Amino acid sequence: MIVLDKFHGLVLDDFQKQAITALLEGKSVLVSAPTGVGKTLIADYLIEDCQKNNKEVIYTAPIKALSNQKFKQFKKLFGEDKVGIITGDVVINSLAPIKIMTTEIFRNILHSRPDDFAHASHVIFDEIHFIGDEDRGAIWEEAIILMPESMRLLGLSATIPNAGELAEWLSYIRQEEITVITHTTRAVPLSHSVYLPVAGIVPLEEVDEVVREKNLLINHVYANHLDLIKAISKKYLPCLYFVFSRKQCEIKAKELADEKDYLSKEEKHHVLEFFDDMIEPFDIESIPSVKRMRYLLARGIGVHHAGLLPVLKDIVEELFAKKLISVLYCTETFAVGINMPVKAVCFDSVEKFNGVDFRPMLAQEYFQMAGRAGRRGIDKEGHSFILVDLDHYQNEAYFHLRESNVEKLQSRFKLSYNTILHLIEGKDENITQMLLERSFAAFLRNRDLYLVEDALDSLKERYEANKDVLCLSDERYLCPLEQRKYRNKLKNVTRKLRSKRHSKQKRTKALLEQKQRLETLLKKPVKPCSEKEKNRCVAVRREQEILKSELRRLETARRELVSQLRIEEEFVAKKQVLDSLSYVQGDNLLDRGKIALEIHVQELFVTELIASGYFHDKSVEDICATVVGIDFDRRRGDSKQVKHKFIDLEPLVALQDKLAMTEMNYLGVTTVHFDPYLSVQAYFWAKGATFEEILRIAPVPEGDIVAAFRRSIDILRQIRSAVSGDHSLVDKLSTAIKLIDRDVVSVNI
Repeated sequence: MIVLDKFHGLVLDDFQKQAITALLEGKSVLVSAPTGVGKTLIADYLIEDCQKNNKEVIYTAPIKALSNQKFKQFKKLFGEDKVGIITGDVVINSLAPIKIMTTEIFRNILHSRPDDFAHASHVIFDEIHFIGDEDRGAIWEEAIILMPESMRLLGLSATIPNAGELAEWLSYIRQEEITVITHTTRAVPLSHSVYLPVAGIVPLEEVDEVVREKNLLINHVYANHLDLIKAISKKYLPCLYFVFSRKQCEIKAKELADEKDYLSKEEKHHVLEFFDDMIEPFDIESIPSVKRMRYLLARGIGVHHAGLLPVLKDIVEELFAKKLISVLYCTETFAVGINMPVKAVCFDSVEKFNGVDFRPMLAQEYFQMAGRAGRRGIDKEGHSFILVDLDHYQNEAYFHLRESNVEKLQSRFKLSYNTILHLIEGKDENITQMLLERSFAAFLRNRDLYLVEDALDSLKERYEANKDVLCLSDERYLCPLEQRKYRNKLKNVTRKLRSKRHSKQKRTKALLEQKQRLETLLKKPVKPCSEKEKNRCVAVRREQEILKSELRRLETARRELVSQLRIEEEFVAKKQVLDSLSYVQGDNLLDRGKIALEIHVQELFVTELIASGYFHDKSVEDICATVVGIDFDRRRGDSKQVKHKFIDLEPLVALQDKLAMTEMNYLGVTTVHFDPYLSVQAYFWAKGATFEEILRIAPVPEGDIVAAFRRSIDILRQIRSAVSGDHSLVDKLSTAIKLIDRDVVSVNI
């Protein structure tokens, strides 16, 4: 198999050639390599090869932003007619030979229309380590389990220490060889430092020593982001400055912009002209966040986070790629998929807020972000700098940030109601068994249980064999080693009898009886053992103690593995919920169950609304106001909800409570979630309000509003699919989608 040394002018590394060779040989491949070394080039090569050979290929990504980015990229490479995208809220050229989609959409189609992929030769799972994501990991597992046997897999992952375990599971469920390509060398070496007040830039491994040596914790000396940027400005720009707070991103960018300007007059003119051209179609120039961004970008400073309008994020990414941004304050989402390397990466802290309190950053998270430092062919070395927060200083949090500490990938598998309904509908015992017994979680549990039980059997055999070696006391003789033990016990009993603390009659009687037994034992003749025999017995006894301790540990581990909640139990409990709500009867789907097959978010809540005629009875504006609250999660610190006088929320809240109670009865938890936090905004948006008018209703980040409206489009599409036979309702839902999908909310890709 001949693999070119170059691809589109780029020299291929050995790991890239190995992966490409295996793919061209018809094998499935898993690539684990550091961020920024060129994993996506392998996917590009594969897609191009599929195109040359008239094969279809599926490209999946964990987030819509990455899917959209790849759609733009592949359109330029292969032409608009060759590339399609399906992300729930966007469907363009869905019959194209190169299909880009979120992993969730891929899973959904595999459930409902698997024949859609009959001609696809490969599926690419970009960022496959998202299988360990708390919220979305289960989707990845289902998609992999449900893949057609004829389809080969390419998984691309940031460094994970248990890539072998993941490949072992893939091989087990796919019944095929999985080629694992593990690459550990970065294209550009990465140095790790911290920034300390007084001391300045210090190697990461010396942080604790310097903090103690200079008494920084006692003297209350502090540094801020401006100090760090000033220290690196001469040698280490452009840089990404990661801040785990949207608000702080904005504040810090403004503080830097008030002090520094990184652009020449010509560059400033180019940036402002580009900015104004990009926002001109949307009539948003007077929105405060747009004004702020214009001011920052005109000084070579940017901000990037999920709370921004999509068009602003697009502008920032374009200008960053053109090297017109020197410092970009961003949240960690910028590190997922967006390939924009820099000379340095800065961290405002090693702690992240998880919604409840602060926790140390995981090593996996750190290297996902730090890996952006170092531009191939430009920099000899990439640099990571961490601003030390002395108010929350814990040296363990810094020492943890080593590649040897990158966390193992864990399974997050759980069953959705939609999945259970598809399993019941399909009546395919093989697929049901695959999902219930072949998840990554079940594989790891069963494998670990096998290993533990095997180790237990082996240790028990050794323990029993040792018993035969030991010559313990018998009726005639006393073992010399036992004699020593009994003498010590007798001394202890005698000492206790002399003590006044044990003067109680019952206690004294028990001690006297014990003393008598020991004295009788010690009157026996001692067995005549040689020193060699005694030493052997000492060694065996010592081993027996170790074996007993290990047996106890393994028995505990075995009990824990056996007691873990089995997927089968979750399946049964959720099936009982569906049965109680008349979605299923035995192994047959009822009408509600058939509706829910097309719903992939809040299946129970949405299906009940459909079945009750809610969408028939309400106006289009009311529907938009309702749908935006389905499964919506407001952010910590969001303002109070604006009261809605236009729709009656009581029936919706009552429905949520009813479904929650049903779930609690069978599951002990509830998954139902409805929050009409943005219902007023959605109502007036559907009425035709401008985006600026929407923002006056309540102080909600623009990006959150757009994301919620885009999710509403996705949910409305699902509802429309579920009621496809009801033409009047289909028309009504289509109108709702059109009313939402306009102006700044529309996706322009």
